[in-house]
Amino acid sequence: MQKPPQSVDFALKETSPNIGAGSFTGDKLSCTYDLVEQMQYLYARVVKAKDLPPKDITGSCDPYVEVKLGNYKGVTKHFEKKSNPEWNQVFAFSKG
Repeated sequence: MQKPPQSVDFALKETSPNIGAGSFTGDKLSCTYDLVEQMQYLYARVVKAKDLPPKDITGSCDPYVEVKLGNYKGVTKHFEKKSNPEWNQVFAFSKG
């Protein structure tokens, strides 16, 4: 004999779990961030370059910067005909 199918309740329910925010657990203070996986990043800021030499016979310089870390690569904006470019760009490389 087959069992009758069980009804599943998909109704919206309000919950308020105790996540221990601000409470002491042993000798450590817990917080809501305990439920979030922490990620570590290396930040590299490319600010500017000064007095870059001309690249070709016309005397122009079209600079950009490549930042490489392992298999990751970041590239700044490309400036045309600037020997004193200012990028002020930040690259974030995740640990992993």
